[in-house]
Amino acid sequence: MDAESSYDNRGEGQNDALGGTEEQPSTAHTSMNSQQGFADRRHGQSQSSDFSSSQQGYSASPTPDADPNNRYPTPPQFAPSISRPNSGLSGAGGYSNMQASYQDPNARGATAAGEQGRNKNSVVIKVGMVGDAQIGKTSLMVKYVEGSWDEDYIQTLGVNFMEKTISIRNTEITFSIWDLGGQREFVNMLPLVCNDAVAILFMFDLTRKSTLNSIKEWYRQGRGFNKTAIPFLVGTKYDHFVNFPREDQEEITLQARRFAKAMRASLIFSSTSHSINVQKIFKIVLSKAFDLKCTIPEIENVGEPLLIYQSVG
Repeated sequence: MDAESSYDNRGEGQNDALGGTEEQPSTAHTSMNSQQGFADRRHGQSQSSDFSSSQQGYSASPTPDADPNNRYPTPPQFAPSISRPNSGLSGAGGYSNMQASYQDPNARGATAAGEQGRNKNSVVIKVGMVGDAQIGKTSLMVKYVEGSWDEDYIQTLGVNFMEKTISIRNTEITFSIWDLGGQREFVNMLPLVCNDAVAILFMFDLTRKSTLNSIKEWYRQGRGFNKTAIPFLVGTKYDHFVNFPREDQEEITLQARRFAKAMRASLIFSSTSHSINVQKIFKIVLSKAFDLKCTIPEIENVGEPLLIYQSVG
């Protein structure tokens, strides 16, 4: 089955409605950092009282890869997430109205752009990305920010960090995306990625069962540092997964849906190389973060790139 031709009508180039808002052209700012690059960054260590006494419980690595021939175990019992408070972005009350000052008629055209910039508000949305090694976290981040894809990305050592700014409703919204390397030696950097995050993408490779099994441990550790972040369960490499036998697709899809339900998380299958659901992940993050109406159609059928986000939590 050709994934690209089958889903041309769901291409990422189309402008999906998002609460009646219009997304303006965006600018991307890139900063790729390794473990040493974050030594001087300050982050609020706002851990809950349940995890303030020690972090030793998070020094262990996620569950090692299981035998790929084994079927999934019974879904784990995840702790329920805590809903985030409503934001003022969806209403007009959050904006300040500046009174227009007198302008010389000859100067109005020259200052219009600057005046528009001064009227804009700025919002930063931190998004964490966690999961096993070599599942496509960095590829998805670079694809969203820069629009490019390279099959031969170097494996993340420590933490990668990128930003992308978009304009909606006269507000500049910057996605601050943090990508944690999946190797066990980088688990101690998990607080950098999870602390203060508005949303956390718990990611797995649709073609490797063991990476979905590991989600239980990633979720437990991530929730230890941030109990209020909006959870997303994101499957990668859908373009390869769609060629699996039907029964294998059904098994993995069913298990992913059970995990997402237990996590109270949105479930999205994506493909970076074929631009399937990459942009939509962050549109849904935005809609959930600020209670905006999102009209992106859901997809629930086995064999299709799942997009389930409306009835979760």
